[in-house]
Amino acid sequence: MKKNKKRWLIAAGIVVLIVIVLIVILKSGKPEAGSGGGSGEQIEIVPLSQEQINILSQNVLSSEFIGDLPSKGIVGLQFYSFENGERIWHSGFLIGKDGFLGSGTPDLVLIMHAKYIEELNQKDLCEVVQSAKANNDMWVESELSNVKLLLKYASMMKHRDCFGF
Repeated sequence: MKKNKKRWLIAAGIVVLIVIVLIVILKSGKPEAGSGGGSGEQIEIVPLSQEQINILSQNVLSSEFIGDLPSKGIVGLQFYSFENGERIWHSGFLIGKDGFLGSGTPDLVLIMHAKYIEELNQKDLCEVVQSAKANNDMWVESELSNVKLLLKYASMMKHRDCFGF
């Protein structure tokens, strides 16, 4: 009888340890509330000024890059800045072949520091992008694989030096 009781205690202990390990693993896979990592925490997006919007609409939409987008291509353009050491997100745009779009899912998002918006008054989009990339103030994000992007945006290959792709 003592052997059965001992085996039962050992088995129960192992089950408890397994449950504890599973709880720890599952909990570590989910971000804590308030951590900002997908916890549902609201991220404030600061709108761009009307002057910045005007600069973007005049200079980005008139660039050769936009004219060469595929007919169903959507590119997001998102800006950020820093305040007190924290990244502040600014409103962004969805851009298609025909200009700014009201909705859609971007194939890729160009993320750039907002300080480069003013430079678009003096330089073309390619120069501004190259400057931002050289200063590590710009990056590209996409959910699509490189192969899918290459196939869809093959018409954009002449701009690869500009964007560093």
